[in-house]
Amino acid sequence: MKETEIILIRHGETEWNSQQRMQGHSNSDLSSVGQAQIQALGQWMKNVPFDHIYSSDSLRAKQTAEAITQFSGHELKIDLRLREKNLGVFEGLTSEEARERHPEVFRLFKTAGSKYVIDEGESTQQLQDRALEIVDEIRIKHPEERVLLVTHGGFIRVVMKHSLGLSLETPTRFLIRNTGVFRLVWEDKWIVSQMGGVSHLE
Repeated sequence: MKETEIILIRHGETEWNSQQRMQGHSNSDLSSVGQAQIQALGQWMKNVPFDHIYSSDSLRAKQTAEAITQFSGHELKIDLRLREKNLGVFEGLTSEEARERHPEVFRLFKTAGSKYVIDEGESTQQLQDRALEIVDEIRIKHPEERVLLVTHGGFIRVVMKHSLGLSLETPTRFLIRNTGVFRLVWEDKWIVSQMGGVSHLE
């Protein structure tokens, strides 16, 4: 029997990624490095058959997904639940700037755990809840098919932690590089079959 598989792909590098600024729901243009990454990804994905492709509505994710669909011809489906964590008052700021402008919010952001809701933003738990909702929905909707989700680092982090049986409070000990590829296979639960592959960039 053919397996149900989800491939999670992080977007290409943005200008804010290169400046280490927090993005969340805000948009930042792909950097020249990011443009090269998504072209390499698109070329590499020509040899990876799949059935459906979904993307966050954020510009960086859509452009990354379009680098794949320009060759595959698949219709790109947009779903807002694939967005990055809403980082509220921190968006557009570096960690240093966030600490200076919002000292108490930043302290709680770092210490209060996964249920802490950033001012004007959301908690990591809220992010995981919506991430698992769409992942489960896609599993039910597309049985025995391979589905690509073009999304964000925070989204991938919470899905992978859940799949690996790690709590949200566990420190992240895996890399989520720009255009990194993560694979999940459904076997009564999600089994991780690839973590952060970037062979297309080598």
